[in-house]
Amino acid sequence: MKVQVIKDGKEHNQGVAYLDDDIDVLVTSVLQTAAGRMIFAKPKLLEKAL
Repeated sequence: MKVQVIKDGKEHNQGVAYLDDDIDVLVTSVLQTAAGRMIFAKPKLLEKAL
């Protein structure tokens, strides 16, 4: 899955991206491994509800 982070999030090292169906996602962390990069995110709808 590819997402393009388009702007900064509210917290340090966060970013906002969109999925193909225009759902906002909040990138919360990134982990670099020998096999590649893992990006952790959650739907931004959940962030608004909290």
